[in-house]
Amino acid sequence: MVYINPIEILELSDTEVQDIDASLVKRAKRKLFADIDLSDNGHYEYHGQNLTKSDCERAIEDLEDKEKVEFYSHLASNFELNTFLANGSSELLNNLKHESIYKLPAFVNFVSPFFASKIDLVLLKSFQNNDVELLSSALRAGHLISKDDLNRAFKSLSNEIQNRINETDKLTEKIKEEISDYTDDDIEDVIEIIENRFPIEFLNKLPIFFQSQINKIAASLNFLQLGIWNEFNTTFVPVKLLEHLLKLNIESVSKPTFEKNYAIVKKKHDERIEQEKNAPLLKEWARILISIQEKVEEVENETLKASDALSFVKSAFDLNSLNGLPQFANEIRTQIGYSIRSMSIASWNKQSDIKNSLSLLDYALKINVNQSAKEKFLQDRTELQELQKKYEGVLVCYFCGTHTPDKGCEINTTIYKETSRSWFPQRSVQYSYSEIKIPRCKSCKEVHSQGSNNYYLVFIGLMILGVIIGAVTDGEHFIIGGIIGAVLGWIVGKIVEGNKVKKVGIKDSSDSTLASHPLLIERIKSGWTFSKPTA
Repeated sequence: MVYINPIEILELSDTEVQDIDASLVKRAKRKLFADIDLSDNGHYEYHGQNLTKSDCERAIEDLEDKEKVEFYSHLASNFELNTFLANGSSELLNNLKHESIYKLPAFVNFVSPFFASKIDLVLLKSFQNNDVELLSSALRAGHLISKDDLNRAFKSLSNEIQNRINETDKLTEKIKEEISDYTDDDIEDVIEIIENRFPIEFLNKLPIFFQSQINKIAASLNFLQLGIWNEFNTTFVPVKLLEHLLKLNIESVSKPTFEKNYAIVKKKHDERIEQEKNAPLLKEWARILISIQEKVEEVENETLKASDALSFVKSAFDLNSLNGLPQFANEIRTQIGYSIRSMSIASWNKQSDIKNSLSLLDYALKINVNQSAKEKFLQDRTELQELQKKYEGVLVCYFCGTHTPDKGCEINTTIYKETSRSWFPQRSVQYSYSEIKIPRCKSCKEVHSQGSNNYYLVFIGLMILGVIIGAVTDGEHFIIGGIIGAVLGWIVGKIVEGNKVKKVGIKDSSDSTLASHPLLIERIKSGWTFSKPTA
């Protein structure tokens, strides 16, 4: 909005207000226009502006209003304010004096549109140069801006702030989409960029008009630090961004979230500093962890006995030293605990060694693991102790109820349990399995083997007989005869095997019999089967 003081261009500054009338204005106007006509470029130079006759004409028309005559007359005598309204010179802001006329609402409403348009440019300049002193001077002159002109006074600064928020949001989006130019080596450069883009001292001096944008800046920086937290191997940058964010005068319901995020990131950052400081120590414990994990595989492959695995764990590290490590070692402690648990599970599932399996779990529980892991270990131990009670009940052979089970005579079987099933986009099934060893005495093993041999002999014999009969009666249907013979062989074989087992007074080794074994009965009741689930 262009400001032109008609009193000034008509050279009536020294004239008393009451003496300025239409005839005086008319004479002064003729002289002004004559000077314009005689000028080299046909313009009147006014505080850096080249005014045309039309520009001057419009300004002079304001003198028809007596109140404006008084205001223009005052401004003509107030050089600094008049100059500021004309060209935005900041000398006024450095030496602003409070005059009685500034308290008149009519005067403020008159000068406000011109003043607001110039303050708008000053505020933008002060922000771009991070000139806090100039900002403070401009804000002190806020009493010359009416409420209706606040948007005009703050428009350019508000747009500049919004543009910087948008730039930050674009950077966040690029980081999330992994298309930014930053790497782990230079992501720390973002800190300086943000600190320069959003200077705290400057922003905290802004009036309430900008509160909403201050809150938006905080939200934008929070999203940026989250993006960096997720995509880059750094905790330093998120910490610094959150520290910068929390220095802002935030008035938002999101502030507790920002503070919570800072607490989480700061804790992780401090832990990382501690870890880096203790990297050699952690490296040694990582070596121990790997060695335990390697032994887990040996237990699963049955190349390492469960008892030897327990001895290895007890000798692999000093328990007191592990538990005495500072907080930075929480993760390594928990991982070692879980690795020993895996060794315990393998000792039971692969070697049916419940005694050493329990001992391994008890050792894992001596480690200062997190609460979640501890609860898991305790649950595992409870389940194993229940199994141990049942296991103690099979110290006598389950099948004959007389002899002690012999090593090498066990029945090896696998049980399965479906864990999930899906039908779309294609049918699939997920399941768990466990390999179980059922103790058995040598005598029962021989009986079961004889019964199985008799079963197979009868099965094969009748199948061959069926093929021969089918070939003799009708050469084209010998396959059907073989199938019929095989079915009859299976039936008769089972009868022969059953009679053989019953004859010596022992239980057979069928799945239905094994399902009632003390080691399996509870698992069968909970959904485990001898058949592998299929899609």
